[in-house]
Amino acid sequence: MANIKPPIALHAAWIVGFICSAFGGRPGMVNGATGAFAAIIGTFIPPAGTGNNGEGVELLFPSVMLAGLLMVVVSVTKLSRFITLLPSPVMLGFCNGLAIVIGLSQLHPFEDPVTHHWKEGPEMIWMLVICFSSMIVMEFLPKIPLKIFKVIPSSLLAIITAIVIEFAIVRSTGSRTATIRDVSEFTLDTAFPIPFFVSTDAVSYNLSSILTGDGISKIIIQGIFLCLVGSIESLMTAEVVESFTKEPGNGDRTVMAMGAANVLSGFLGGMGGNAMIGLSTVNCLNGGKGRLGPCVTALGIMACVMGAYPLLNFIPVAALAGIMLVVVLHTFKWFTIPMILAAFLPKSMREKLGLQRKVPRIDAMVIIVVTILCKWPAGTNIAVAVGVGVAICSVSYAWTSADTFEVIVSEKEDLKQYFIHGPFFFTSANRFLKILNADEDPEKVEVVFSEATSLFDYSAMQAMNKVSAEYKSKGKQIVFKSLCSKSTKLINKASHLMSETEYTERDMEVADLHGVEWGGGDLPEGGELGHALSRYGLPSLQQQPGSRNGTKDSAQVVSANDLTVVVGNVNEAADILKEPARSPSRSRRTPGCIVICPCSSPI
Repeated sequence: MANIKPPIALHAAWIVGFICSAFGGRPGMVNGATGAFAAIIGTFIPPAGTGNNGEGVELLFPSVMLAGLLMVVVSVTKLSRFITLLPSPVMLGFCNGLAIVIGLSQLHPFEDPVTHHWKEGPEMIWMLVICFSSMIVMEFLPKIPLKIFKVIPSSLLAIITAIVIEFAIVRSTGSRTATIRDVSEFTLDTAFPIPFFVSTDAVSYNLSSILTGDGISKIIIQGIFLCLVGSIESLMTAEVVESFTKEPGNGDRTVMAMGAANVLSGFLGGMGGNAMIGLSTVNCLNGGKGRLGPCVTALGIMACVMGAYPLLNFIPVAALAGIMLVVVLHTFKWFTIPMILAAFLPKSMREKLGLQRKVPRIDAMVIIVVTILCKWPAGTNIAVAVGVGVAICSVSYAWTSADTFEVIVSEKEDLKQYFIHGPFFFTSANRFLKILNADEDPEKVEVVFSEATSLFDYSAMQAMNKVSAEYKSKGKQIVFKSLCSKSTKLINKASHLMSETEYTERDMEVADLHGVEWGGGDLPEGGELGHALSRYGLPSLQQQPGSRNGTKDSAQVVSANDLTVVVGNVNEAADILKEPARSPSRSRRTPGCIVICPCSSPI
C-alpha cells in the first residue's frame, strides 16, 4: 500500500506504538503504522512490485521526521483543539475513503507482479481459500462464547490457520501460494532498526536526492500531509476511546508523544505512524482501557521482528490480505449508504422504502466528495479530501447563517429604527448595505443590535463605517446601539478604521443578591474600603434599609463602566480592591467575598 518493504513498516509499528502508548495523553489507544500514513506515502512513492521499495523511498524518512516536528509544534501551540472544526460528514467521508484505499491495496497480492493481470489456476483458487478462511476466523472466532477466544487475538489465530492450510493442504497437493519469504524475506540484516543514512549489505538508499530542490519540496509537502492526517486520525481515535473509557484525555500530550515517536521512527528508517482507530476500538471492547495492552502489543511486534523473524517468512500473503479486508469492513461506515440515499430521494420514496434517515443534502454531498477524493483523481489524497470537506462545510455554514440575518424596521415621526437579528459578518454585510437608504431615511436613524447579534469580521465593520459616512455626508445622524462587549472591543481595536461610526454599548443588568453575610456592623462610608472604591472611581457603599443582625436583605450593587462589583465581607473586599493585581491563590482564599463580572475590559 505504501510501496515500501515490510520491515520499514514493522519497525515503525513498534517504535510509534510503544512511545505513544507509554507517554501519550490517551490510555487505551493503540498506535502503529497505519493505513492513513500508508495512503499518503503511496501517493509519493510509485509502486515497484509487491515487497519492493518504490523510487524515492529515501525522501520518506526526512518527511516522517518533519511530520514529527510539526506535530510537536501543533502540541506546543495547542492547535489540537482544532479537531472540533472537523464536521461529522467529513469524519464519515474520511473513514469511508480510508477503507476504500486500504481495501484496493489488498488486491495487489492477487495480481501477477510482471504482467499485472489477475493470477489464474490453482494458485488463485488457494489464495482465495486462504484469504476467506482468514476473514472468517478473524471476524467470527471472537464471537464464540469461550474464554480462550477472548484471550488469544483473532488475528493471530487467523495467521496460524492460514499457515496450516498453506503447508498442510496446499503444498501437499503440489500447489503453493506466495508467502512473505517470496515477497520480501525477513533476515537478520533487517531485524534491527538502524539510522536511514547508514548503509548496510541489506539496506542502502540514494541520499543524494534529499538535498535537491525537487527532493526538498517533496519532503516538505509529504511531511505536512503526514502531520495533518496523523493528527486528525489520532485525535479522532482519542474521541472514540474516550467514549468507551468515560475519562477525558489530553489531546496536546497525545500529539506531542506522536511527534516524538515519528521523529525517532524516521531517524531509524521507519515509515512513522499514528493512532489506529480500528484496533483501538477492539482493545476497548475487550476491556483494554489502560496503557498496558497497547504497550504489550508494541513490545510483541518488536519481539517478533527482532527475534522471531524467521517465523514471519512462513505467513501467506493472502492471509494478511484477508485480515486487512476485515479491518476495511469495520472501518467503512455502512450506515452512510442508506443515509445518503434518503438525502436525495423524494419524500414518497423514503416513506415507501422506510428510509427515515434523511440528513441535509449538503452533508450527504460532503460525505461523497471526501470519500471519492481520498482515492480519485490521481494526485489527491486523504489530507486533500479532508481539506475540501471542511471548506465545503464552512461555505455551507456561512451561506445558511446569512439566511438567519433579519432586519425589522420601525418608524416614528422623526426617528427610524432598524432592529437587526442574527450574525453580522461578510455574508450579511452586503444585505445590510442594501437595506439602509440614506436618501429616504429621516434626520435621525438608529440601528439596534439584538442580543443574538455581534460583529464577526472586518466586512461587517466596514459596512457600519461606510453607512455612517454616507449618512453624515447627507447631514443625517445614524447611531448603532446595544452592541455587545465583544463587538465594541473589535471596534475599539480598529478605531482609526471606524472613525465615522457612532455607537453605544449594551447595558448590563445585575440582579439583586439576597442573604449576603456582611460580618456584622454597619458598612463604613470611608476607611480602606472607601479609599479602594474611590481608586477605581466607584461610589462609596451605603447600608441599605432592612438590615438585621448584621445580615442584609439585599446586597449593594456598585456599577462602573469597566465592571460590576458585588461586595460581601467588607474587610477582605477592601484588601482585594487595594491590590493592583489579584493572584489566583488570593482569590481562592476569599471565596464569596467579591464577585467581579467584566463588562467591557478587565481592571
